[in-house]
Amino acid sequence: MSGRLVTVHLFRLERVLAVERLPTRPGPAVPRPGTPAFLVTPGEGPVREPHVMFLARGRRCHGAPPGARVFGGTHVAARLGDPADRDRYEVADVLVAPDVLVAPGGLVDPGVPAGVAAGDVSDVLDRYPGCEVAVGGRAHGCLAGLRDGGLVTITGAVGEDTWPTLCGSFLYGWQAARMPLDGLGTASVIVGRYTGSSTGLPGTLEAAGRARFEPVRRLLQDVGGSST
Repeated sequence: MSGRLVTVHLFRLERVLAVERLPTRPGPAVPRPGTPAFLVTPGEGPVREPHVMFLARGRRCHGAPPGARVFGGTHVAARLGDPADRDRYEVADVLVAPDVLVAPGGLVDPGVPAGVAAGDVSDVLDRYPGCEVAVGGRAHGCLAGLRDGGLVTITGAVGEDTWPTLCGSFLYGWQAARMPLDGLGTASVIVGRYTGSSTGLPGTLEAAGRARFEPVRRLLQDVGGSST
């Protein structure tokens, strides 16, 4: 999905969604059919009902949806350092920097878990004012900086080369839908691919793994200025 329009479809589940574990195959990864999807099951907090988000390349969501659509919107995602995406940096809503974790001057927010530096993701947001979510890869997940100065750590491995981009688009869509960010901290998030049904019945989500989205304190330096 890098460098292309990504359409978010967020549904509130009203019917049972079949979830199957993705079979493990030896050898190189084989591209799978279906649409990348995030199934969010609430725990404690402000999210009260299960939701599923699809990240499609087209504007339509193929197959019978599992409930009522509560949000739909399109955005641009691009990877910094990818020559094919260079012309999209200024218009991208989501920017992914493959190796982001060196904070200028060693500045690290004490409210962020040990080993996580936030400087570079805030630099990306400062440099590209049209960007709403900046994501950096790290050893065991991703780090996302948000336009409002928020920070989200993301852990989990689902075997997707585009994992940081998927996480950025998910967070962009979650916020654009005005869903509570704090609710992700206690929710169960299953990541996989949704295959729609042509029979009028809900499709199937092939689960590739679980992810944990943990909102943490705002950065010491707010985007676009210094804190006092």
